[in-house]
Amino acid sequence: MKITAPCKGLFLIALLCMSNLIATAQKKSVVDSLNKILSLNNPKDVKYINALNSLAYLFAKTDSAKAMNFAMKAKNTSQIKKYTLGLADAYKAIGVVNSYKNRTDVAIQNFNISNEYYTQLKNNREIAGNYNNMGIAYKLVGNLEKGLFYLLKAEKLHSAINDSDALGVDLSNIGAVYSEMGMYNKAIEYYFSSIKLAEKSKKTKAIAQTYINIGNIMRLQKNFRAATPYFEKAVKVFTDYNDQLNLGIAHLNNANVYIEQSAYGKGIEQINKSLDAFKKVGFKRGIQICYNNLGALYMRQEKYKEAIPYLEKSISLATEAKNFTGLALVQQNIGFSYTKLGDLKLAEEWFDKAEVSAKLYSRNEVNTLSEILNHRSSLDSAKNDFQSAFMRRDKYRTIKDSLLNERLGKQINELNTKYETEKKQQQIVLLNNRNEIQFLALGKSELEIKNKTLENQRNVSEIGSQKLVLQKNKILITQKLTETRAKAQKIKLLASQNAVQKLEIFKKNIIVLTTLGSLIITILISYLIYNRYKVKQEKKLHAEIIQQQDLATKAVLNAEENERKRISGELHDGLGQMFSAVKLNLSAITEGLQFKDDASKAVFEKTLNLVDDSCREVRVISHQMAPNVLLKSGLTAAVRDFISKIDARKLKINLETFGLQERIDQNIETVLYRVIQESVNNVIKHSGANVLDIQLSKDEDGINVMIEDNGKGFDTSQLEKFQGIGLKNIRTRIEFLKGNVDFSSKMGAGTLIAIFIPCGNS
Repeated sequence: MKITAPCKGLFLIALLCMSNLIATAQKKSVVDSLNKILSLNNPKDVKYINALNSLAYLFAKTDSAKAMNFAMKAKNTSQIKKYTLGLADAYKAIGVVNSYKNRTDVAIQNFNISNEYYTQLKNNREIAGNYNNMGIAYKLVGNLEKGLFYLLKAEKLHSAINDSDALGVDLSNIGAVYSEMGMYNKAIEYYFSSIKLAEKSKKTKAIAQTYINIGNIMRLQKNFRAATPYFEKAVKVFTDYNDQLNLGIAHLNNANVYIEQSAYGKGIEQINKSLDAFKKVGFKRGIQICYNNLGALYMRQEKYKEAIPYLEKSISLATEAKNFTGLALVQQNIGFSYTKLGDLKLAEEWFDKAEVSAKLYSRNEVNTLSEILNHRSSLDSAKNDFQSAFMRRDKYRTIKDSLLNERLGKQINELNTKYETEKKQQQIVLLNNRNEIQFLALGKSELEIKNKTLENQRNVSEIGSQKLVLQKNKILITQKLTETRAKAQKIKLLASQNAVQKLEIFKKNIIVLTTLGSLIITILISYLIYNRYKVKQEKKLHAEIIQQQDLATKAVLNAEENERKRISGELHDGLGQMFSAVKLNLSAITEGLQFKDDASKAVFEKTLNLVDDSCREVRVISHQMAPNVLLKSGLTAAVRDFISKIDARKLKINLETFGLQERIDQNIETVLYRVIQESVNNVIKHSGANVLDIQLSKDEDGINVMIEDNGKGFDTSQLEKFQGIGLKNIRTRIEFLKGNVDFSSKMGAGTLIAIFIPCGNS
C-alpha cells in the first residue's frame, strides 16, 4: 500500500493575499494603545466603540473567541448609542470571525447587515470592502463561483471610487480564485496587475504577499525552480518588516515546493521555521497546520512513531479552536500509523473516531468515508480478518464508482436541461404563432361584420332608390365603391388564410424537427452507454492478457533462477568436490614422489596450483549464480558482497542506498540483483571505465536504480547495434516488474542506466 495515500489532504497552503479581512500586523504597541483607549474612555463613547472594533479585527484570525467578544461589545454599545458606523463595523467584524471559522452562511448574513448600515452612510469604500469579505468567505469553503462573483463586484466598485490600494487587494484575491479554478494564466495576469498597483503606492508587503501566490502557481505547474525564488523574496520582505505572521505563511508555502520534490529534510526545516514564526504571534490555526504537515511528512518517510505526537498536537489545537476541517483524515492517519506500529487496538479506536468525525464535520462526507474504508482495510489485514478487509475495499470501490456515475449523470442531466430549454423556446415560438393566428381570425370576424353592414347599407340604398329616383346614380356609384371595397376585403381574407396555412406548415416542421432532435439525443446517449461498456470489456480483456503475460514471464524467470540454483549446486557439490579430491590426491602423491629434476617439480607444483585455482573459480561461479547472501541478507548486502570481489584498482565502484532498511519482495530483489550484475559485467567488458556509481533508493513512489560509468559510451540513436542478449535480458526482467529502463549515453561521455520499479510492485 502506498504511504502517500494516508497523507491525502494534509498539506494545506495558506494564501496571505486572501486576508484582506483583517490587519496583517498585530504589534503589541497597537494592542496596548487600543487597550489604553478602552481604559480611559466611557463605554458609551464613540472612541471606545471604535477601539473595540479595531481590536476585533486584530484578533479575528489568531484568537476568534477574543475577537468575537470585542465585536459583540461594540455591537451592543452601538445599539444603545444608535451609533450607525459602530454597528456597521461590528457586524463586519462578526462576519470576519465567522468566515475564518468556515461558518459561511452566518458570515454572509452579517456582511449584508453591515452593508445596509454602510449604505445609510453612503460609504461605498466599506461596501466594496464587504463584497471582498464575502468573496473570501465563499472561497474559504470552496464555493469559487460565488467567491469570484463578489470579488468582481468589489473590484468594480473600488475602481469606480479610484481606491487603488483596495483595488490591488481585489486583483490579488481574484487571481487566487482563478488559481484554485486551475485557470493559472488568468490568475497570473491578475497577480501582476496587483503588483503594478502596489509598486505605484510602494506597498512592499502587498507585493510580497502576491509573490507567495505566484510561487504557488509555479509549484502547481511543477516549475519548482521558478517557484522557490518568489517565496524567498517574500521571506526577505517579511523578515525586514519583522512580520512573523506572514513570514510563517511564506515558509509554510515554500515547504510544499521541497515536499513535492521529496526533499523532506528541507521541507521539515521550512515548516519548523514557519512554526517558530506562528508561535511568536500566537497564530493557532497556523501552528495546527504545521503540526499536521510535520506528522504527514514523517509518515511519508515511514517514521510512524515520530509522526503520531505531531498529529495528536494538531488534533488538540483543532479541538481547542473548534476548527474540525480535515479532522477525520488526521484521525485516520493516526490509526494507520498505529496499524503500521502493530498496536491494532489503538489503531481501531482512531479509525472509529475518524468515521464519527467524517459524518459530523466533513463537507464531502462520502468521499472522506471512502478513504477511511480504504485505509482501515490495512488494519483488517493486519488482524488476519481478510473478509472484512475485502468488504471495506469493495465498498471503497463501490463508492468511487458511484461518484464517477454521479458525475456522468450530472453531465447527462446538463444535456437534458439544454434540450428541454431549446424545446421550451420552440414551444414559445409556437405559442406566438398561435396568437398571430387568433389575431387573424379576429380580423376575419370583423370583415364578416363589415360585409353584413355593407349588405344592410345596400338594402337601404335600394329602398331609397325607389323613393328618390333622382339619387339613383349616386346610389349606384356608392354601390360600386362598396363592391370594390368588399373585393379588397376578400383579397385580404384570402391572404390571411394563406398566412394561416403557412403557419400550420411551420408548426408541423417544428414538431418534426423536435422529434428528430429527441431521437438523435437518444441515439447519442445510447451510443455513449454502449461505448463505455465496450471500453470496460476491452480493459478487462487487456488486463487478463497482461496477467497471462506476467505469469508466463514470471514462470520463465523462476525457471531460469531455479536452473541457476541447480547448476550452482552441481558445480559446488559435483565439480567442486571432484577438484578438491584431485587436489587431495595430488598432494598425497607428492609426499612419496621423487622428481628427476627441479623443472619436473616446478611443472607438478604449477599443475597443483592450477587445480587450486580451478577450485576457487568453481566456487566463485557457483556463488555468482546463486548467492546465499541475497537470500539471507537482502539486495543491499548482496550487491555490496558482489562488488567487493571486483578489483578496485581496475574499477572503483561507489554504492549508495536509501530507504532499503526493510526487505522487499524476493522476486524484485532477485531481478534487480541480476540486472545490476549484468550491468556491471557489461561495464567491465565493454566500457573501459575506471569509476562506476550505483545508487539504490526506495520511496513512496517505488524503487529507483541508477548505474553510471565514465567509460567510452555509445550512440543511443543506434541502440539496436549494441542491444545484445544482456540488454534484452535487462529490459525483459524490468518490464516483468511493470517498471521501465532508460539508457542514456554519448560517445566518450559514459553511460547512465536508469531503472524505476513502481510502488505497486515494491
